[in-house]
Amino acid sequence: MKSCSLKWKAQPQDQFLKGVSKGPNKCPPHPVWIAAQERGERIVKLIGYDCGRADMRRSKNLPLRDDDFDYVYPLQFVGFARPDCVDVITRALGPEYVPQKSSCTFCPASKTWELMWLAANHPDLLDSALDLERRALTGKHSRFDAVEFGADWEDLVRNAERFPSSTTTVGLGRKFAWNHWARINDVVDANFRVRRSEADRERFALTADLLRGEGEDNAQDSRNGSPAARRQLSLDLI
Repeated sequence: MKSCSLKWKAQPQDQFLKGVSKGPNKCPPHPVWIAAQERGERIVKLIGYDCGRADMRRSKNLPLRDDDFDYVYPLQFVGFARPDCVDVITRALGPEYVPQKSSCTFCPASKTWELMWLAANHPDLLDSALDLERRALTGKHSRFDAVEFGADWEDLVRNAERFPSSTTTVGLGRKFAWNHWARINDVVDANFRVRRSEADRERFALTADLLRGEGEDNAQDSRNGSPAARRQLSLDLI
């Protein structure tokens, strides 16, 4: 869930720097770490929390140091929110260098516009995510309770207009199954493979732009202006 950034981003960086004595990530300490230890110096980590609403919420009571590192938050120091970052990068390097959110292609926090974006740009990765979800919800280790829902998961995905309200996780989405979403939005064919025709991919890309909301909390979301501007762009394309 929300600890994934610590596990898959922060921890590997620490292991690369400090070294790991055993396991699949076994490696010696980096020379930078060794030199800092020998000189009695502390390494400073620059953390990219900005002044946007989401990052300000995430970054309450930020630590300034721990046993190994000092922490500095330069974007908050200069008062930058995400659109400010996008503007500076665009002017200095060009819009193609504005980064997209870094996340797994099967991230449970993905928004529906991101799924449409995947369908338009990386249908093979969306296919893999749909397969992963199906194996998890129908395999022998599935905790999906067909009695609670009145039908098994596969039947609901293929035939129901929606899943019954429940606190049970029904798919990769926090509150929805990706396979079900893909069917009712005509993203997949009868075999639940992502459609790949040029017309379909154009439709997915257009829908992704329409669904992308203003003020989202990653840089890629902020590139295309306000919802009104994106709607006008979509009408121009149509």
